[in-house]
Amino acid sequence: MEEKLLTEENTSNYANLSQIKLHYNLAGDGEAVIMLHGGGPGASGWSNFRTNMGPFSSKYKTILLDLPQFGKSDPVIFDGDPTEYNARVIKELLDTLGIQKAHFIGNSYGGATSLRFAIDYPERISKLIVMGPAGYGPSYFVPRPLEGIKALNDWWVNQTREQMAKIVDLFVFREELKTQELIDMRQKAALSHPEHIEARAKSVNRYIPDLTPELSEVKAKTLIIWGRDDRFSPLDFSLNLLWRIPDAQVHIFPECGHWVQYEKSEEFNRLILDFLGND
Repeated sequence: MEEKLLTEENTSNYANLSQIKLHYNLAGDGEAVIMLHGGGPGASGWSNFRTNMGPFSSKYKTILLDLPQFGKSDPVIFDGDPTEYNARVIKELLDTLGIQKAHFIGNSYGGATSLRFAIDYPERISKLIVMGPAGYGPSYFVPRPLEGIKALNDWWVNQTREQMAKIVDLFVFREELKTQELIDMRQKAALSHPEHIEARAKSVNRYIPDLTPELSEVKAKTLIIWGRDDRFSPLDFSLNLLWRIPDAQVHIFPECGHWVQYEKSEEFNRLILDFLGND
């Protein structure tokens, strides 16, 4: 039997929750794996994890979620830590889909949301994988914000293709992956939802707090992943997590930036599938 080609369209789904409509891409059966994207302009579940969905959905019920204010999900105006809101609506999504527990894979902003979910709802998470997550205090080695975060923040003020090209240049390490197609795709996605841009502009106090004091409350077995050449989230943050999360390990990819799941897609898939499949 020929394997079905997964596309954004044929995996697209919506969930109408009590306060928000969420969009997600779904494929596969078995234990649930929730993948949460980063917070850059144009981000979505599909854009961040499209190269990972096939291998994961062959073994797991794989859900690529568009977080509130991103992708095809509804906009929301935040007044305070957005990861708390995200974790709350993800719990409601799991309830709606009849999923008692899930593995979480989160990149950057999605990593911070995954950590918040693990802290607030420990009984609903199986294993946790975070890649360059946000949500910490000062770095001991580099001044913050890093150049990538500055470029990202600048885009929300200066929404040009040239600014998006700067972001992509900082996101990935390998030059051959900094394609015009990728720049155009992200720019088009970011501009196609002006309601998200407006909601972001109206949000106040939307900063992610320093999660360090709460990291010891993460009970899930955790894999921390970093690109050695990450220009958005300092590498030493991985040691902060490793030291404080009780059951954690770290894997660092060389010649790799902030998008480990994209830049090291095949190695990432093997590493995570092995981590999820073995105790």
